[in-house]
Amino acid sequence: MKKVVAIAAFSFLFSFGYAQSCNYHLSMFDSYGDGWNGGSLEVLVNDTSIGVYSALNYGNSISFSVDSGDTIKLIYSSGAYENENTYKLFDASWNSLFQDGPNPATGLVYTCIANCNSAVLLGGHPCNAIPVAVGQCLFSSNVNFPQSGLGLNCTYNPGSEIWFSTIVPPSGNLTIETDSGTIFDSSVGVWVGDSCDNLHIIACDDDAGTGYYSYLILENLTPGQQLYIQVTGYGGAQGTFNICVNDINLLIQSSDLPLVLINTNGQSIVANNKIDCTMEIKYAGAGNITYLTDSSNIYSGNIGIEVRGATSSGYPQRPYNLETRDSLGNNNDVSLLGMPAENDWVLLSHYGDRSLLRNLLPYQLFGEMGNYSVKMRLCEVMVDSSYRGIYLLGEKIKRDNNRVNIAKLNPIDTIGDELTGGYILEQNIWDPSNSFQSNYSPIDHPGMDVHFLYNYPDATAIMPQQKAYIASYVDSLETALYSPNFTDTATGYRHYMDVKSFIDYFLMNEVARNADGFKKSIYYHKDKDSNGGKFKAGPVWDFDWAWKNIYGCFIFENLDGSGWAYQLNDCQGQDVNSTGWFVRLLQDSSFRDELHCTYESYRQTILDTAHIFGIIDSVALLVQNAQSRHFALWHVLGEASVAPEINNIGVTYAGELDSLKKWIVDRIDWLDANMPGLCTTTAINEISAVSQLIKSYPNPTHDLLQLNIADILLGETIEVYDYTGKLICRREILSEKITINTNDWSAGVYLIKAGNKNQQSIRVVKE
Repeated sequence: MKKVVAIAAFSFLFSFGYAQSCNYHLSMFDSYGDGWNGGSLEVLVNDTSIGVYSALNYGNSISFSVDSGDTIKLIYSSGAYENENTYKLFDASWNSLFQDGPNPATGLVYTCIANCNSAVLLGGHPCNAIPVAVGQCLFSSNVNFPQSGLGLNCTYNPGSEIWFSTIVPPSGNLTIETDSGTIFDSSVGVWVGDSCDNLHIIACDDDAGTGYYSYLILENLTPGQQLYIQVTGYGGAQGTFNICVNDINLLIQSSDLPLVLINTNGQSIVANNKIDCTMEIKYAGAGNITYLTDSSNIYSGNIGIEVRGATSSGYPQRPYNLETRDSLGNNNDVSLLGMPAENDWVLLSHYGDRSLLRNLLPYQLFGEMGNYSVKMRLCEVMVDSSYRGIYLLGEKIKRDNNRVNIAKLNPIDTIGDELTGGYILEQNIWDPSNSFQSNYSPIDHPGMDVHFLYNYPDATAIMPQQKAYIASYVDSLETALYSPNFTDTATGYRHYMDVKSFIDYFLMNEVARNADGFKKSIYYHKDKDSNGGKFKAGPVWDFDWAWKNIYGCFIFENLDGSGWAYQLNDCQGQDVNSTGWFVRLLQDSSFRDELHCTYESYRQTILDTAHIFGIIDSVALLVQNAQSRHFALWHVLGEASVAPEINNIGVTYAGELDSLKKWIVDRIDWLDANMPGLCTTTAINEISAVSQLIKSYPNPTHDLLQLNIADILLGETIEVYDYTGKLICRREILSEKITINTNDWSAGVYLIKAGNKNQQSIRVVKE
């Protein structure tokens, strides 16, 4: 329970007993940080100079002794870069007496009579900061308060400010939040220093709180350290507001989710440099409660950990890369939470995803389509006994027999079949050292540059011959794709491209209308030629900016579920350009029809809204207890925390899931009406999985297709049609189990019709 203190009087003036002598204070600032370049202030007391002073670095303060009744004068002399120089004179009670700058006046600029008995304005300066305890809220006001001269670096801040102070709790973590007052737009800065008149800023926020209020999360601070909190109204606004300081060391004793406990041994987790730590994982299994006191039955050992991500690395809930290690620091392949053994893992945060589903959902659906997709498990994480919320623990995209299952490419593999694979390429933020540029621009945007990053082997390991090969392969693919005969099944794009994977990639990112799905966080892979060797799309990755309406591009601003994400090159100011390959692919009627048939097939199963909502509801049930802790720590419900979202922002977790479901319905309704192509193989009605008389596996199939057929169909016939409606196979049903060799089938979607009297059909996909 927060302790709320209402402060009725907003000008806190206290008088002290009579004092003859006291110290006045002069604070000097330089906005560039290189000190005053020749500028100086001379201070005279009773016309006697007591010193000539200048700002050092960004600024400093000096104090000088006076008696009540003394005459104080300031004489300013200019130097270079006067637009950087400001200063303020304070009396013994830290009341502001005079200030000037930038471009201060010169000569005798100020004269006053010292008064050692001036009233104290509580909150008017860091040295008169109003104490606020952790766990306490104060209702206050900045009306008629001065400026201290300490400017915030995150907002326009010319006006009245009020100062508070607090002590860092034992956890080293706290939140500072403003809300509810006549000021509806606040700015908050946090300062530290060796004294109240020698401070530097460590955090600043303008609008991360409710509406336009402020919300700051500070972590890994020194327990017992004093913080100075500066609050101002945006643009100098004056009025009332509420400020709360709270410890974010949420206590967790048990969870329905796995518990991941990381011990940094007093180190800071940073980017691009894994530090040696230890990790424990505890999980009692589905449907059971895991207690913090349970044994570490999933993992207990060494790890290396670093902050991961580009934009996401700056989120308050940071994502991490980690690798499991043995006692000597070597890679240690282990199975975590039922996922195949490996040593490279990720912890993905949910700061930008209030649903806790935007990544988990497409990873599962893409896998159900028959592709490799990263495996993820929801968990709760603590770092150095500090609760960090709900994460996804799972697989990092990499070459491995249980991940992207392509051939290992060694440095010596520079000729013949060994040179042809495997490779993983990526599209993302690039630089010349880690990527190569395509020889083609997107077909509808001449002049746009497109780049591919080396993911496996990475830019530090890939050999020159391997660079040349994979760049040449991509060039051959694009040459075929953009040729007049690009639809030719022997010489066109199908010779190089695994069409089924591109269809699945397209559908998954379009269903989610993923703003990043066609420009960055894109993965492709290619196995060696003797293993098939075609260029495949996937795995899918990064759906933080998906399943929502967001500002910044007209496609993603549509509120009715409309718009094609693959056309994002039409939007201005993108940080990475899309290949635009799907623009060309959709000019092929066969591709369009295959896309449409695949979509219709998935809509009966994988992309049926009942199936999707079943996943959502199962996650909601799983996190029903943990989500309240997560959102108590990360105040993102009801707020566009990362992406500039439009509408459909739930103020509760249940409301967020309702908004997500509505968005999905609108999106799929639009896709149902606008999916390119036709699927006219036959007019047979497919039946639901519940009453299905014919079942197939595996689907997608590679070589052998197994069919289980209800005995009611014995003696009747089975027919197979390709996506054009051509009959390619007919067989009498003599057994409830039939095996069909699909090695001679081309990749694509096929319709299997079973029965004469009791006609039923299913669709299967040949990879």
